[in-house]
Amino acid sequence: MKRVFAAAVLLLIAGAVVFGCNYIFEREMAALETELNRLVDVSDNLTEKELLGRAETIAFQWKKSSGTLRSIVLHDGVDELGRSILSLPQMIEHSGKDEMKRICIEAINMIKNLRECEEIRIENIL
Repeated sequence: MKRVFAAAVLLLIAGAVVFGCNYIFEREMAALETELNRLVDVSDNLTEKELLGRAETIAFQWKKSSGTLRSIVLHDGVDELGRSILSLPQMIEHSGKDEMKRICIEAINMIKNLRECEEIRIENIL
């Protein structure tokens, strides 16, 4: 009876860890996606300096969350997403708004793909 109880407790702990990590992942990805969408939406109305400030804020947000995301998700996609987000300030300075928009849209698509890959579904577990 003790073994069954111990196994049940371990199963509950494993489930809590999985759902907790998924919650953290979803929260961070949703925040980044929202900020990138906002940046694309307002890019035509802002000056280069204002865009640069927003892009640096997003890059800072990525730096804060990237360590946690890398410990939760072991994908090259996270590193590729990081490169895209961290390149935004340079894109604004050197390539202009159109290139920055393109990189933002690519990053948003990467986030959507990562979220889909990390959904808790039977297909993703097996």
